Amino acid sequence: MTEVLFDDGVKRVQVVDEPTDGHYALYVDGAQVGTLSYRIVGQRRVLGRTEVDAACRGRGFLQILIQVVLEDLREKRQKAMLRCPAVAQFTTQRVKYADVIDPSHPGIWAANG
Repeated sequence: MTEVLFDDGVKRVQVVDEPTDGHYALYVDGAQVGTLSYRIVGQRRVLGRTEVDAACRGRGFLQILIQVVLEDLREKRQKAMLRCPAVAQFTTQRVKYADVIDPSHPGIWAANG
């Protein structure tokens, strides 16, 4: 079942969890412009590849997508394993999300010391 995680009517940005498709989707003005794929392994989500349409890059949409996903996982008390370099870079630069990363299966994440 699709779940809306973020809806900013002013910026017309929406982030939706689409579990049947195995990804989070980013919509701008009602059009899907990005995704962050995932799969569920045990009690954690393995966050895979992120994609944002070329026409929407450089406008902060990727950061919105990643932040909303991490906040949702935190709220649901789920852990993440990172396979996507963009998500790993985002979390490394924002260590406040370290609690969302599965310490026994962090993937490619590594906090800067």
